Amino acid sequence: DFECGEEVEMSFMKNGKWLGVAYRVRKELLGGRALFPHVLVKNCAIEFNFGQREDTYFSVPPGFTFIQHLPVAERVRGTLGPKSKAECEILMMVGLPAAGKTTWAVKHAAANPSKKYNILGTNAIMDKMRVMGLRRQRNYAGRWDVLIQQATQCLNRLIQIAARKKRNYILDQV
Repeated sequence: DFECGEEVEMSFMKNGKWLGVAYRVRKELLGGRALFPHVLVKNCAIEFNFGQREDTYFSVPPGFTFIQHLPVAERVRGTLGPKSKAECEILMMVGLPAAGKTTWAVKHAAANPSKKYNILGTNAIMDKMRVMGLRRQRNYAGRWDVLIQQATQCLNRLIQIAARKKRNYILDQV
């Protein structure tokens, strides 16, 4: 809700049930930038209707509009990725272990948000495998080699997928 004063309110409904205001952000902090819906989940499937489906799951609350129903002139386009594979960038980190490759890759990706770099490496994969904020390393005492093997298999599969996508990548793997 951008019309509730000096703050933008972000609230949620699930299956028609109001879950209340989740976040409030001062408009000045957004600096005129748009907000885009995003949900991160693990081990489940979710389906959304932003107005693209005629059948709604529940009635729309008064004063709210599906994003899909906003006039095109009022929409803000997200950043575009590379138009062709020729425009894609792949940076490969080279160096000895613990030389700072991952630190550089993370800083470079953050310094170039328009590039939307995807960092591929076993460290990035294991970082995503946290449970309750703890790295899996603590949960895999005595079986660390199993975790590394799983992360490597996952990385190999991600590299196969990446080869078919028009995206920018940083390969952070020794």
